[in-house]
Amino acid sequence: MNFKKITVRIISSFTAAALAVTGFSMIPAIDAAAADVVTVDTTTTYQTIRGFGGINLPEWISQGDMTDAQVQKAFGNGKDELGLTILRIYCSDDSSAWARAVPTAKRAQALGATIFATPWNPPASMRINGDNTIKGGKYQLRKDKWADYAKHLNNFVKYIEGQGINLYSVSVQNEPDYAAEWTYWSPSDLASFIAQYGKSVTSGTKAKLMSPESFQYRKDIYNAIFSNPQALANTDLFGTHFYGTQRSQMDFPTIENSGKELWMTEVYVPNSDADSNDRWPESLQVSENIHNGLVVGGLNAYVWWYIRRSYSPMKENGQISKRGYCMAQYSKFVRPGDVRIAATEIPSKDVYVSAYKNNKNQVTVVAVNKSSDGYAQKFNIGSGEKIVDVDRYRTSANENLALTENLENDGSGFFAQLPASSVSTFVISLEG
Repeated sequence: MNFKKITVRIISSFTAAALAVTGFSMIPAIDAAAADVVTVDTTTTYQTIRGFGGINLPEWISQGDMTDAQVQKAFGNGKDELGLTILRIYCSDDSSAWARAVPTAKRAQALGATIFATPWNPPASMRINGDNTIKGGKYQLRKDKWADYAKHLNNFVKYIEGQGINLYSVSVQNEPDYAAEWTYWSPSDLASFIAQYGKSVTSGTKAKLMSPESFQYRKDIYNAIFSNPQALANTDLFGTHFYGTQRSQMDFPTIENSGKELWMTEVYVPNSDADSNDRWPESLQVSENIHNGLVVGGLNAYVWWYIRRSYSPMKENGQISKRGYCMAQYSKFVRPGDVRIAATEIPSKDVYVSAYKNNKNQVTVVAVNKSSDGYAQKFNIGSGEKIVDVDRYRTSANENLALTENLENDGSGFFAQLPASSVSTFVISLEG
């Protein structure tokens, strides 16, 4: 679709007022004549968003479990809180350790979070040693123990539910295709296990069965499931990780058109360097990765690795990092049940835009400007609704979710400044 070009020589009184409200007193120096108008169409809809989150895994880190204050900071949605709505927990191969997942899961659930679980290994009695390679694994599940492994997962789900936690799903295996430090499965064995025992995993529970979670959205695992009708029937939703997954690798129509949801369940972007989570503009890659996953990949959920870590949304001291603020530009405003809608995606080079609507006559637009230049971008509601109000939240080198209320609008559109290396979220109220 072609949209009318706009120029940056903004001389109308409306545009001057818009720039004044956004806090900029002069017209930007760059020529944005090549920028398309961002046209939002609420009548063209895509996937439903389930939320954003991360894992709590106290078993693996010396810092231990999240504190009450940290859980509130992560899963609350008040001022200077992350607004996460999904918590991933660890299904240990040792049933005596299952209790460690409970305290934070209960606190997060009380704040409205959805909880799901992932196993890394079967119990020691069910596995053999691998060769410690990516395709050989640290372990492999004995084929004569498939039924026992299904029972192990089922017992875990029932234990968690017995603690008052509504477990949304449990997956079959974490990263079976990158398994030097955990359990390897071949794609064909995974499909066969799901076909034969998938229903046993969730029997007598309310949980759904999630597919194995590829480390890089490699398609052989998922193709094997689609090639096995019973495996596909037993798979309630798909999970994947995004380590090294490029934008060009995120579009997979086979899953997107299957009628089953796709959750991205683990990633850190762009690295796991110590004390890297406040680097700028590096942190902006988090927003870009979320955008690509939601728009190109059609994700229903986006879940980080550790919530609290020196490269994560939350610092070790419990404060939000720059990476966290870049995630919060989505998680605080694009809430569970919101639906992605059509919007001009790339109005200018290195600028990425997506839009979402809720059932409260509200549209949320997120604009990521990766470029080294800022400019005034025009946004229009192209489906005919009247704009009542526009509030903007922005993260940049010197801002963290900085709020500007009541941006000037003409009822159908508005201009807003997109500074270099920034991410802006526009909460647009429409006439009901």
